Amino acid sequence: MGKIYKSMKLTSKLVVLGIVENDNGEILISQRFEEELPEVHLKWDLPGGKNEFGESLEETLVREILEETGLNVQIVNLLPKTISKVWEYADKHQHTIVLCYCCKLIDGKLHLNDKKINDLKWANENDLDNFEFLPSSREFIEMVL
Repeated sequence: MGKIYKSMKLTSKLVVLGIVENDNGEILISQRFEEELPEVHLKWDLPGGKNEFGESLEETLVREILEETGLNVQIVNLLPKTISKVWEYADKHQHTIVLCYCCKLIDGKLHLNDKKINDLKWANENDLDNFEFLPSSREFIEMVL
């Protein structure tokens, strides 16, 4: 059984990430900007975001990637893994469940459009070790490569 949290506000969040591959075999990675969470701040991640009420997971991912990056993607398949993590913010404990889909790039023009993303890059398999990833993103990438 997990930790018992009594004194803080408790929240839950379902996050859907995407491994987006372009025609050159590179994957899209995003650098997080969350100063309020030092464990995450300036670490590399996969694009995606929070599932909103009434959305399917696929709808969430397509919407989030378009909003964050300007790219349209097609969902290919769901990876057979979920990751559960409790993040400790100053004012709350947030239980986050993360899932990940493989996606194919359809079209669009890459741009930064999210205050929680510091940078976006296309990276090939040989370059990935040069980036400090969040552990969940690293696990999903390793499943695919």
